[in-house]
Amino acid sequence: MALFSVFQTTFLLALLSLRTYQSEVLSEPLPWAPESLRVFINSTHQCLHLQWSVHNLAHHQELKMVFQIEISRIKTSNVIWVENYSTTVKWNQVLHWSWESKLPLECAKHFIRMRSAVDDAKTPEQSFWSNWSSWEEVHVQNSLGHDPFFVFPKDKLVEEGSNVTICYVSRSQQNNISCYLEGVRMQGEQLEPNVSVFNLNHVAFIRETGTNIYCKGDQGDSIKGIVLFVSKVLEEPKDFSCETQDLTTLNCTWDPRSDTGLLKQLSQSYTLFESFSGKKTLCKHKSWCSWEVAPESQEMYNFTLTAENYLRKRSVHLLFNLTHRVHPMAPFSVLFTDVSATNATMTWKVHTTGNYYTLLCQVELYGEGEVIQRNVSVEVDGKQLFGGLKPDTEYRAQVRCANANHFWKWSEWTRQNFTTAEAAPSEAPDVWRNVKSVQGHSVVTLFWKPLSKLQANGKILFYNIVIENLDRSSISKLLSIPAPANGTELNLDQCLYQIHVTANNSVGTSPASVIIVSGDPGNKEVEEERVKGMEDGFSLSWKPQPGNVTGYIVEWCDHPRGPLCDLQWKSVGPTTTSTVVSSDAFRPGVQYNFRIYGISTERVPYLLEKKTGYSQELAPSDNPQVVMSNLTSRSFTLSWKDYSIESQPSFIQGYHVYLKSKAGQCHSGSEKAVLSDDAVCCKYRIDNPKQKTFVVENLQPESFYEFLVTPYTSVGEGPHGAFTKVTTPDEYCL
Repeated sequence: MALFSVFQTTFLLALLSLRTYQSEVLSEPLPWAPESLRVFINSTHQCLHLQWSVHNLAHHQELKMVFQIEISRIKTSNVIWVENYSTTVKWNQVLHWSWESKLPLECAKHFIRMRSAVDDAKTPEQSFWSNWSSWEEVHVQNSLGHDPFFVFPKDKLVEEGSNVTICYVSRSQQNNISCYLEGVRMQGEQLEPNVSVFNLNHVAFIRETGTNIYCKGDQGDSIKGIVLFVSKVLEEPKDFSCETQDLTTLNCTWDPRSDTGLLKQLSQSYTLFESFSGKKTLCKHKSWCSWEVAPESQEMYNFTLTAENYLRKRSVHLLFNLTHRVHPMAPFSVLFTDVSATNATMTWKVHTTGNYYTLLCQVELYGEGEVIQRNVSVEVDGKQLFGGLKPDTEYRAQVRCANANHFWKWSEWTRQNFTTAEAAPSEAPDVWRNVKSVQGHSVVTLFWKPLSKLQANGKILFYNIVIENLDRSSISKLLSIPAPANGTELNLDQCLYQIHVTANNSVGTSPASVIIVSGDPGNKEVEEERVKGMEDGFSLSWKPQPGNVTGYIVEWCDHPRGPLCDLQWKSVGPTTTSTVVSSDAFRPGVQYNFRIYGISTERVPYLLEKKTGYSQELAPSDNPQVVMSNLTSRSFTLSWKDYSIESQPSFIQGYHVYLKSKAGQCHSGSEKAVLSDDAVCCKYRIDNPKQKTFVVENLQPESFYEFLVTPYTSVGEGPHGAFTKVTTPDEYCL
């Protein structure tokens, strides 16, 4: 029992000693408390910068410490910010900390104080807070001028979508001040009697020169304003890529996305950093940058592209092997040799990009709507033979190359044109003739169509015409007609002639086109058949011939009403008995006449059929000139003998004779008709278009009549123009 009493007394004394020690420590300041606290103001960035020291640290001593910082606004009891700042403190070190205020610092007084604690395992006995430092007051309003009021912040820069606080500070509480955002009045709240604040949420980009905000007093004698610069949100660069053409320079490109919409001095900049070499460059352009390839054998590159503006950064990365990003330069010295009518050899050179590179070149040939493509492997020079070409044809050849070992991109195309040589014409001209008998001899007009480019194989210089008298085989004649003539006129007698026509260019002569001409024009009388035109022309057909024929010719005039008919023809084979004739010259309301000829095995043309029709029929545009004769008290005769049916815009099917009278009575052979002006008359119908006389009968003596004659067709009749007046005489009058 005695031993226990001694132990109890010793424990109580130790506990009292510890409590006494702790009480003494807490009553004394912490040996490493913050001292010399100073506050600096940065109005441009609305920041408070704190600076302080920790004394009593031994030389070379380091401690991990935490500093608790309190910031109050307007009064010390209104704490708006508390933050613990941890750092390692060294001997004789000046510490720094910054705080950005959402409210402009000019709008209210701010108070700052701090305390510290050791957060270091080496000194666990010092892990409690020190006493607070005294409050440091920051009052920017004291440095303002003597104007009636002020608006803050000045020229602030924020991102689109940010929240911004604006305030005005008035020198007098009696000032009634209104503030406006881009001309629209803002609603604010009073922070102090002479300070009002305005909270702008999710501000939008308006223009690169900034958003205008201004305030004015009720007297209108003072206006203050600021510019709020709103930046679009900086986007991450897109499609970042690097490549080289010569293994000396890398060209890196990217899509900068949308511009942030700021003035040039505030806009985004771009920086390239390569991690293996540790080098960095500031790019001069917004979408591309050049990088010098390292002279040493560096094949791998690891780039970081950083887009940065005043408010934020965005970065993208790219890792690649240099030899896998070769974009060759375009081939050069493209030449064509051994160019003939059907062949050509193309050669070119490429820029070397190293001794161990092989290029794959792609060659394309364009001409006459065809595309030929070839792939060729080359190291220095390339060569390609083109065959099966068309004579006298311009071709365009182009070549591009890429790295054959590690394909990245094709080079740009290098293009060159060449023209193949001429060859002799491959087809005979398409020949036709027109024969007229004049005073015992024949006037033969020869026509031929120019050869197509594919048939001519070059520029046609002239046409040779050989005329052979088949009745007198020893007599022949040669004519040379310079191009581009497409016909000539021959005066021949009544003998039988064989005519050869060839086309000639600088290389040679075409096959001959042969036609037989006799004194008989071959225009025998055949029945004419009407045909109906279609949208794309005329569909013509004819009866097959019982004998042998070598083909058929369809002949017509493109301009049948003109002084020169512009003779046209179409050739078809011996087994064809129908065709469609089309021409851009066909016009509505014009009658076209077609003649169909057979070509005998002796090459003699003979007329088979005639067709006539309109591509589109139109209603008659005029009426015949009518002459009245044989006037009696009971009748008179109408005639229109000079009225041409062929010149009308449609087939005349007959005529209508209109008769007006006061009695309005219609006799047998006529019917009542109401005209467009509501006039009532009698209408007589003539169904024979060749009939051009009509006797009007059953009239009354001494009566007044009016008549009109108009043709009618399948699409309408002639115009209802002026009627001709006539009065019948007294029936007793001789």
